[in-house]
Amino acid sequence: MRWYAPQQPSASTVPRRRRHSPPRDFADRDLPLDTVPTGTSFVRIHRSDAGPLCFGTSGGNRFDDPKRIYGVCYLALTLEGAFAETCLRAVGAQFVATSYLRARAFTTIRATGLLRLVAAHGSGLARTGATSIVSGGEHTLAQIWSRAIHDHPSSPDGLLYRANHEHGEICAALFERSADRLNFGQTVGLLADRARLSALLDRYKVGLG
Repeated sequence: MRWYAPQQPSASTVPRRRRHSPPRDFADRDLPLDTVPTGTSFVRIHRSDAGPLCFGTSGGNRFDDPKRIYGVCYLALTLEGAFAETCLRAVGAQFVATSYLRARAFTTIRATGLLRLVAAHGSGLARTGATSIVSGGEHTLAQIWSRAIHDHPSSPDGLLYRANHEHGEICAALFERSADRLNFGQTVGLLADRARLSALLDRYKVGLG
């Protein structure tokens, strides 16, 4: 009788989510942590009738906790990055609704203490066993990574990733454990600063609808 070794499934036959999920040894890996110094500024675009800091648990955003236990707050390093991620979600759209912008404002968020954020971009992807699909693919996969990073023994405060709608910009997903090291400044309506809004619309070649 001839014995055959069982054939290993090819990458194409393994479900995509499983192929791109955190590796089995993830908890034992040294994560690529960027130390964000005190005083670092982020920008958050949010509804004008809501507070500038919100750690959501809806499960509807990219790096939300799939178990809806810890909250996540989304920011960008620049207003451009925040605008791309919040106002350009309708892929290929040539206009942004004026009513949408009227209901939104931007606020500068400052770190009042050190933040340790996993670099989920650049060389940090290979070091964690991830690919860019984490920040550009399905939310369900990104949320699996969020939970794995949150529960890692090093207890990071969140992660940095490239904006899905403009890879030149870096965004941050901060876990609720970082809330005591964040403060916010003045809130400005998106339609109130016409010069900056005009520059943003020109940058992305979109108009007001």
